[in-house]
Amino acid sequence: MSAILHLLRRTLRPASGFTVGILLALAIPRPARAAEPDYSGLTALLGRYLHVISSKGQPFDTRFDYEQLYIDQNIWTLKRADGLTTLHTQLLSVSPARMTPRERTAWALNAYNFMVLERMTLYLLVPNRKFMRVDSPRQVSTDQGTFFNAPVTTVDGESLSLSGFERRFVYGDTTRSGIEDVQAARERAGDPRLQFALVRGALCSGPLLPWVYRADSLDAQLDRATRLALATRGWLRLDAATGTLSASNRFFDERADFGGPEMPGLMPFLNKFAPPAARKVILARKLAKPDLFFESDWKLNQYDQPRPALPGADTTRTIRKL
Repeated sequence: MSAILHLLRRTLRPASGFTVGILLALAIPRPARAAEPDYSGLTALLGRYLHVISSKGQPFDTRFDYEQLYIDQNIWTLKRADGLTTLHTQLLSVSPARMTPRERTAWALNAYNFMVLERMTLYLLVPNRKFMRVDSPRQVSTDQGTFFNAPVTTVDGESLSLSGFERRFVYGDTTRSGIEDVQAARERAGDPRLQFALVRGALCSGPLLPWVYRADSLDAQLDRATRLALATRGWLRLDAATGTLSASNRFFDERADFGGPEMPGLMPFLNKFAPPAARKVILARKLAKPDLFFESDWKLNQYDQPRPALPGADTTRTIRKL
């Protein structure tokens, strides 16, 4: 049974900090920034619900508090999320046709990550199981399709799933259309850094980061997102004792970006962006590919609220929150 039941009983309230923050963010005029939409609402969302869980000196990692957002939006009672709907409109009512390629890519990354958060929150509970929470986005399925393949938005009159939105706007790949086609692996290569900026609601993604992507700093942001992701065990694992380097199967999912099925471009890419210890092994052993590949972890990237301390317990350890 999920901790969400306890949270619902303890913290359900008529108005949430997030809702108030969204209203304030929408009410304050902000200068236009090229053709990009207003990201103030998304920034407020991340600031309220994104938690840094890594300790000092450890690889940067985060979790998102879907449970608290579910409660704050009163989804159990309303069966909708008005604050998230407002944000969806704010981000998706723009026309990507009016953007430059860099503006469109930055917008698409932000919009995709938001829609994952939105959809995961709306479908957080297992149907007909009261307060039982799903453990993975892959467990979410409706009459319209699975988590990544059901329609989630309309852009310039076209209905799109998360997979379709990713292919068309994140990667700019228009070679396929339709639900069945977009489920197939991409054949046209894209920027391999993009997969580390996309957060799919699971631990096999890179960590969700506390910033929005911007056209004028996109390259630097993608570089940083890639390095931060590759430093986590969700992507690379190095056995210091044996010098064995293991990599996630997620690389194979995006194999088109690394030169096809044999992925000849993977090791040069890792030699540029992987942590120093991994690069040292790659160079010393002249690795042409990782020693092993491991299964991707599709467990939900949920932030677990700390339990109240027991009397006499050590309360010095805290988790940083953005």
